[in-house]
Amino acid sequence: MSETKYLLVQISRASAFSPYLTRSEVAYRCNLHPDLVERLVSLGLVDYVERDINGDTLFHPDVVPLIRRIMRLRNHLGVNYAGIGVILELTARIESLEGHIRELENRVFGGD
Repeated sequence: MSETKYLLVQISRASAFSPYLTRSEVAYRCNLHPDLVERLVSLGLVDYVERDINGDTLFHPDVVPLIRRIMRLRNHLGVNYAGIGVILELTARIESLEGHIRELENRVFGGD
């Protein structure tokens, strides 16, 4: 007769209905250590939404592709964290300006 083995797995959610991710969930989705996620927050590269009742940081799910982008810049291109901050700021500015250009083009050319 075979012996049945059970494993205890603890999955922590911010709450049953929370749209936010815990630091551990973000770290898991980005394949990082949770302390590195906290370091990215302390460096100002990533923002959290709020803290839960246990003091853990809660993140919007959009932070996952941002962290993956940060780690790609860091690991594949060798950009330091200060340089990553500048790159992220400039790309956000470019995206904003491109949005304004599209808006102006729509006004001038009638929404093509």
